[in-house]
Amino acid sequence: MSSLSFMLENGLNLRDVVTTGSILHINEDLNDAENISEQDGSRLKPVDVFGEPVADFSAFTKTLLAVDELGYVKKKILEEGGGLPLHEGCTVSFAYSCYFENQPYPYDVVLSDKPMVEDLNDNGLLPGLQMAIKSMLVGETSVFLLSYKVMYGELGVPPRIKPKADCVVYIKLIKSILTPKDGKINFSEPNMFQRVNHEVKLLYASGSTLYNTNNYTGAIQLFKKSVNMLHKCRLADEQEEHQYEKMLIKLYINLAICYNKINKPLLACTACNELNRLRSLYNNGKVLFQNAKALRMIGEYDAAEKKLLRAIKISEENEMMKAEYEILKNLKQAQNDTKAAAEQVKDLVKAAVDLVSKEFKAEVDELIKNFKYSHTEDELLLPINLNSDEMDYVKNACIRENLFCKKLEIDTVNKDFEEGLKELHSKMKMKICKNS
Repeated sequence: MSSLSFMLENGLNLRDVVTTGSILHINEDLNDAENISEQDGSRLKPVDVFGEPVADFSAFTKTLLAVDELGYVKKKILEEGGGLPLHEGCTVSFAYSCYFENQPYPYDVVLSDKPMVEDLNDNGLLPGLQMAIKSMLVGETSVFLLSYKVMYGELGVPPRIKPKADCVVYIKLIKSILTPKDGKINFSEPNMFQRVNHEVKLLYASGSTLYNTNNYTGAIQLFKKSVNMLHKCRLADEQEEHQYEKMLIKLYINLAICYNKINKPLLACTACNELNRLRSLYNNGKVLFQNAKALRMIGEYDAAEKKLLRAIKISEENEMMKAEYEILKNLKQAQNDTKAAAEQVKDLVKAAVDLVSKEFKAEVDELIKNFKYSHTEDELLLPINLNSDEMDYVKNACIRENLFCKKLEIDTVNKDFEEGLKELHSKMKMKICKNS
């Protein structure tokens, strides 16, 4: 039966061990999937996390070269690196695995995809690790034999680390940057992301507190400030890009929620568009729900329904989503009813406007064309007993044929008003002529 082993989250600090004490944290990222490969027949092959155990330190030390004068740190380069030597103004990222003598499994591991980041001026590392790393170049992989005198001391850390325990450490130096300066953040300087990310996390926490007290406007200001800080920041590698995108997604989700809370759906849609750019819209039911609410508020019911149905599909049973869908269905039905009523009114208006019959139009068109091409008539008089729409059509027909049309009225002076109107109506004519 194989022994059960655990990996530590961080290495032990000798200063803490001999003064205030130290707490061991298990590295939960080293799960079964990372330690076990695919099945080969009926046997599982363990994955070599980094390096290999050493059975006999006395034989192994003969292949190494001393780094320091006292020989407490001995080294062998496995893969050459390059660049400038390290100094105390550097912040380094590295992976490592540590083995005791004749032990099959490492007692501490930090993997390359989640490297440890340390400022070499902080003295936070065990002296042996610090001396070993300072001897390396970026990209280098080396194996070190470290004396207990620069690691865990004579007492060790029982029961995990025995007294006077030398150890073999495999180290891969992944990256080195100049340690960012303290004080106000200068976004034009390189290697500032970690400081910016730290400030953004504080702003995010404050914004979340404001949101929980229903101060949505205040929360929006802090979330927007955080987004602007991240957008100004220069990224050094894929790891920083991953942290950058992860924080941006959290901020834009919170912005979408807050904008919906204060009835600013267009801004909520803008936040959702940014989430779509970050590939975190259609695979996130929470975001789709907020996007659907915003689209519903601006009247885009079809787009809102599409995204809401997907949100319901990929999310667990959610009463809020179902309630939103009922609201959306009712609004869509009301909109369809309004459109149908508007179409009916439009048809009625069209029928009411079109008061001139096709027969009348045909007769007028033929009459005017015959008059236009007649060589014997220069004027054409039409009776005035036409309605206003018919008279307008006659005028427009004359304009199309480049003819002139005007009314002729009789004199109604000194006549009774009502009799004058009757006579005027009976004797008025429409005069059409070829010349004005």
